[in-house]
Amino acid sequence: MSVLVRTEGRETAAGAIRPQAGLSTASRVAAVTVLTSLPVFLPGAANGLICAELGWSPVRMGAVLAVYWLASLSGAFVSRRAALPPVVERTLSIALFATCLGLLTAAVAPAVGLWISSAVGGYAYGYTQPHTNALLMRRCAPRLRAFAFGLKQAAVPTATLLASVAMPMLAGAGGWRLVFAGTAVLCGAGGVFLVRQGMRHGIRPGHSGARHPAATRDRGAPLRVGTFLVALSCAGFFGAMVGNGLGGFLVLALTTRGVSLSAAGAVATAGAALNIAVRLAMGWLVGRVPQVAWAALTGLFLTGAAGTALLTRPGLGAITVGALLAYGGGWGWAGLLHYAIALPYAGQEQRATAYSQMGVSLGAATGPLMCGLLFQLGPDAAWWALTAAGSAAGACVLVARGHVGPRPDAGVSPARRRPRDSPRPA
Repeated sequence: MSVLVRTEGRETAAGAIRPQAGLSTASRVAAVTVLTSLPVFLPGAANGLICAELGWSPVRMGAVLAVYWLASLSGAFVSRRAALPPVVERTLSIALFATCLGLLTAAVAPAVGLWISSAVGGYAYGYTQPHTNALLMRRCAPRLRAFAFGLKQAAVPTATLLASVAMPMLAGAGGWRLVFAGTAVLCGAGGVFLVRQGMRHGIRPGHSGARHPAATRDRGAPLRVGTFLVALSCAGFFGAMVGNGLGGFLVLALTTRGVSLSAAGAVATAGAALNIAVRLAMGWLVGRVPQVAWAALTGLFLTGAAGTALLTRPGLGAITVGALLAYGGGWGWAGLLHYAIALPYAGQEQRATAYSQMGVSLGAATGPLMCGLLFQLGPDAAWWALTAAGSAAGACVLVARGHVGPRPDAGVSPARRRPRDSPRPA
């Protein structure tokens, strides 16, 4: 599982980077993203089994999941000031080892270990996400970058599906703890492989290759947090409220309305699969037609808002359409959002996307908690709140679009224009 990039080593021109190499890097980054996401999705899939064994309430399990996203927020906060290491795979290997230890602790001593796993795994996830964003921007061909971000972010709903499938299939035979332990072994094996690749291909002592021009230009330059970054980070906050609130309460809301558990599960599974397809499709589209990026990002948020509004309507047909729109649009924006933030900040992609990751992590923790409180008033109250959040996310994108650049055609494109309020090189 090698994800190797020399941020200060010899760099070829962006157009000369082989697309095949970029796709290989993106796929391996996606694999790491799946593994570091599982400390939050495995407990969610095993919610009933864990509560039955430990005597926990759903409220306590909800708090365990919220700890993951709050820890992710703190990891992204620290990452915004961290220097990008010479070989990013070393940082990813440490994240996998930390995730491994957390999952093993949850399997052996769940009463304490589940909290530790969420905290450690969430921090590792939040800290490494900006690192992998910078890796994709620097090692993927310009035409492939948007798709690479879509592939990476598609790993998150993929982790949800894997956890949902693995838990009922494997937990029956050996218990949910065995699933946690097996996942920990996979994380540990991935970490070992990354370490070996780093030792094999790492920068040699005394190596003095040419530096990436963007990294040299922006070294030590503080990242100004202007309207562009704030607006898109807020879009990530509101959008993550929708996606994670939907994932946590859709099945419960459907069964409360009398829909069978199997039908509710099928609707949620179809929505998650559509979400994966949308993230990949949007990356592919923007990679070929860059000028549609802003319209696509705004449209995704507003489509999600329309979907959550439809969830308030009676009838399985309206609810199914609403769920698909909410999943596809309301949670299909993630790759495109991080790409839009990274693109104008050549050499500072890690620092810029740390802010968007903080927004996403905070929204991921806030959405389920808000829905849990509003659900007591009725499912419709939660869906209307998420509709408002999706609409606010779309409005934030429109604000950010107005601060991309001084030219009328300024937007997300391989030209990597800087926002008007970002620091200019001397």
